[in-house]
Amino acid sequence: MATAQFESIYHGLAPASGKLRIAPSGLGWKSSDENEAVVTVPGSDIKWIQWIRVARNYQMRIGTNKKRTTFDGFLKEDFERLGNLCKQYYNISIETKDISVRGWNWGVAEVQADDLAFLVAGKPAFTMPLHLVQNTSITKAEVALEFGSALPPPPADGAEDAVARKRRLKAQPDEVSEMRLYIPGSARGMKKKGDKAKAKAEGVKAGSDAESDEDDDDEEEEDGEAAAMAFNEAVKEKAAIGVIAGETICTFPEILCTTPRGRFDIDIYADFMRLKGKTYDYRVAYTQVQRLFLLPKPDEMHSQLVVNIDPPIRQGQTRYPYLVMQFVKEEVMELDLQLDEETIRDKYDGNLKQHYDDPAYEVVSLLFRVLTQKKVITPGTFMSHDNHAAVKCNLKANEGQLYFLEKQLLFISKQPTLVSFSEISAVVLARVGGALPSARTFDLAIRLKDSSSSAPLVFSALSKEELTNITDFLTLKKIKVKNEMDELAAAEAEALGAAAMESDSDDDDDAMSVDEDKPRARGAAAAGGDAMDEDDESEGALLLSLPLFLPPSAPFADTFSALPTHAQSTKTSRRRRRTAGARRATRKGRTTTAARATQRRRATTPSPRRRSRRRGERARGWRPAVVV
Repeated sequence: MATAQFESIYHGLAPASGKLRIAPSGLGWKSSDENEAVVTVPGSDIKWIQWIRVARNYQMRIGTNKKRTTFDGFLKEDFERLGNLCKQYYNISIETKDISVRGWNWGVAEVQADDLAFLVAGKPAFTMPLHLVQNTSITKAEVALEFGSALPPPPADGAEDAVARKRRLKAQPDEVSEMRLYIPGSARGMKKKGDKAKAKAEGVKAGSDAESDEDDDDEEEEDGEAAAMAFNEAVKEKAAIGVIAGETICTFPEILCTTPRGRFDIDIYADFMRLKGKTYDYRVAYTQVQRLFLLPKPDEMHSQLVVNIDPPIRQGQTRYPYLVMQFVKEEVMELDLQLDEETIRDKYDGNLKQHYDDPAYEVVSLLFRVLTQKKVITPGTFMSHDNHAAVKCNLKANEGQLYFLEKQLLFISKQPTLVSFSEISAVVLARVGGALPSARTFDLAIRLKDSSSSAPLVFSALSKEELTNITDFLTLKKIKVKNEMDELAAAEAEALGAAAMESDSDDDDDAMSVDEDKPRARGAAAAGGDAMDEDDESEGALLLSLPLFLPPSAPFADTFSALPTHAQSTKTSRRRRRTAGARRATRKGRTTTAARATQRRRATTPSPRRRSRRRGERARGWRPAVVV
């Protein structure tokens, strides 16, 4: 029999296409990428074949005794040819499966063989291989499925800086990382709903028993296992979550983690570690570990082991690129490793022992260092004012400790932050909101070389006593330090000096004005009352102009009626200032311009006859108006 060949066919989720050949002995697929291996399916193992419409044209799904295999990229015209070949070679008819295209996000979730199928109205909306599920978690009736990343890992040497990492991630495609399913009710009720949906889709009429079951759904949901719990256990079983190949080397029980918060049992294996908590279960490969830090806390009672992980672990929408474990310094751990002496000598170069009876933080950090083959970074030469390796400060609303290490800065809080010295452009020392240099705290702002960063990292509320130690350390590391506190202090001193000089000049001006006022006072007294009248008229001309007498019905009379009130208030404030100046001058024993103005105002007060004439004019219905 002849061999049939199909071009541009994809195997599974492979990004590269290849050639598929069908022969009586089986199927064979070879990728256009030489790095990928050839995929073969023996003809005797084929149990069923399905034809499904997918994103990459049409898919031929083949079921065997062990697993399921898919080939995408077929054209619609290839269906008849494939059907004849499968019937002739394997005596199997191709089954056509319809896909739901309603777009609903509610339906029935089922575990079918090694796949998860989501059915809408009895038809599959999508299927997903369960071997891609890395972890599951359940919260009441909600099941969260977390998927492992298929993207290439970062460099193993850990020398990738922030700019290179951002470029690498930007060049990679998007992928699904999590899916959440809300599954209420009982497992029995969920199964019946799925069966009814399938029967309805196939056109089978339900009998009277099915109708009676609908009335008893509430009673059945109260009994039996919850549907969410049953679904979660089925996914774990098929995805082999929690099934570990190999034996554990040791187990660290009830390790306190501050990030993510909780207590975990850590199982140590040859190639990975497993963190088991009450809700979440993580599997972290040693190749994911980028850095290890062993740092003492400023309270002198605890030590912290910080593990940098890439890609990070996830809890819901939160990512945790750092594991922060906290140990009591006085806590002693007794531990026996499930390793023989030959394995320790050959595989681990004799760096491990079969029995440990040492402080807990030393035992855990030693095992992590040997298994991950990463250096444990400890504090360097920096010492704070209180002889600690860290200083207390805040990053935004998070309070924590800032460690000045030999090659990087590490801020430990709920979300640790690591800044390498090679990424720092400059360090600016300032204070919160431009406070005075006499404040007890200051800010440390880090400007990064990456121009795409929107704002610098600002660590606030550092004690003023740490300023000298931090400045000397950063200068020793050849990092550009700009101290804005000294600039503000110099500016304040300059402002105070200018104010003092201005006050001295004001005193000199007052003394000169006293000497100039003495001859003016004598000249004014000799001039008599006429000069006083002229001065008073010139002063009033600043506010009021030509007086007019208009009837109250004049349309513009009310418009100007408010002007004398404003003028009067302005004149009153001037009088108060002049009176106050005259009083100060009287106390000092000299006459000022304000005092002379007060004398002129008293001398030019209207006579009783003039006041009587004005009262008569108002009584006849006329009022004075002014034009400015």
